[in-house]
Amino acid sequence: MRQGYLSQLPPAIKLIFVLTGVLLFGMLSAVFMSLIAQPLFDVDMTSYADMKSDIAFMQSYQILQSISLFIIPSLIAFYLFYRSFSIGISGKKSLTASSTLIAVFLIFVSQAFITYSGWLNHQLQLPEFLDEAVSWMNEKEQEASELTSLLISSSNWLQILITVFMMSILPAIGEEWLFRGLIQRELSVWLKNKHIAIFLTAIIFSAVHMQFLSFLPRFFLGIILGYLFVLSGNLWLAVIGHFTNNFMAIVAYMYWSAKDEGSPLDAPLENPFGALTILSLAAIIGCLLFIKKDRIQRDATDIT
Repeated sequence: MRQGYLSQLPPAIKLIFVLTGVLLFGMLSAVFMSLIAQPLFDVDMTSYADMKSDIAFMQSYQILQSISLFIIPSLIAFYLFYRSFSIGISGKKSLTASSTLIAVFLIFVSQAFITYSGWLNHQLQLPEFLDEAVSWMNEKEQEASELTSLLISSSNWLQILITVFMMSILPAIGEEWLFRGLIQRELSVWLKNKHIAIFLTAIIFSAVHMQFLSFLPRFFLGIILGYLFVLSGNLWLAVIGHFTNNFMAIVAYMYWSAKDEGSPLDAPLENPFGALTILSLAAIIGCLLFIKKDRIQRDATDIT
């Protein structure tokens, strides 16, 4: 099958194709892990307690899931949907040193605003008829928090490198390829509005993580990453931003754990809104405007 064979499909059909690929490869990875769990790891996959007791199994499962759910379907879609594989996988503009540094700085300065959104998220109250759903979401949130803590907690450098690969590099590449590189891109074509596409993709990006108590922080991160891609024209800038966010979380967790000062994964108990939050939001806007200006200047240089 030739490059760009499905390029003429409507965006809605492309999105269905991508979703089907995600579900298919996700199920195949789950089946594969169920087949090797007992003979290779002596783990019962029907027991969450048994699974989380084996770090090697959980790491293998997480890595395989990232590759199966995000990377493989995205690579197939890039090949079939776009006549230029390099443009599909990276975007139409080159990556510059200045935009890369600003993207890293942007993620750093956005943490105060994202922290405030985390506190705000915890203040949200859903209707009483959704109590069972809220209870289920809280349970999943707790399981995710426990799993994250389990995977990050290590003083072994090999384990730390595996953790960085598993929780920073793979998610940054796979999730940005899928959400910004495919879903946001095709929604932009379908809806003919890049801003709506960015917000819808951010909602989907946050929702699929199944963590209600961190929905808003992940939603706002998704918006930032979406604009990084759109304003720069390079998907790798969103990947770098995503990696920076996850890597900072790992470093912060290890630092706080060493000092026994709780976890950066926990939302603040008191309202953190203040001058720092406002400055953080202003810095986010400023960084994005800089990236937009940098692209415009490069476009003008290319024309001349």
